[in-house]
Amino acid sequence: MSGEILRLVNQHRRAIGRPPLQANSFISSVALGHSRDMLSGKTPFGHDGFRDRIDRIRKKLGPLHVAAENVASGPMSAREVVDGWLHSPGHRRNIEGDFRLTGIGLAFGRNGNIYFTQIFAR
Repeated sequence: MSGEILRLVNQHRRAIGRPPLQANSFISSVALGHSRDMLSGKTPFGHDGFRDRIDRIRKKLGPLHVAAENVASGPMSAREVVDGWLHSPGHRRNIEGDFRLTGIGLAFGRNGNIYFTQIFAR
């Protein structure tokens, strides 16, 4: 499903003349960790710890000029989560932003709920 989210995000970016985002496996592993932490209740739903996540990415990939994050939760399809983000001004700004790398991590709960994290970086 993360591949489908990336495809839909890049489809939107192409439609507005933005270059596609490149998936990065390390950024995805950091995003997955955040989704798992939200699922388990270790971290509340939201962006708590964002600076720590970006610091880990910087240590691995080198300097970043800018970074952002989208999160969502619910029993949603890839299209539903991307559509939700596109209808939220802040999330849409991240999707359309001047980024080149992304990572997506999903954590699946037993009750059908999914926690989604997408991190953007340049």
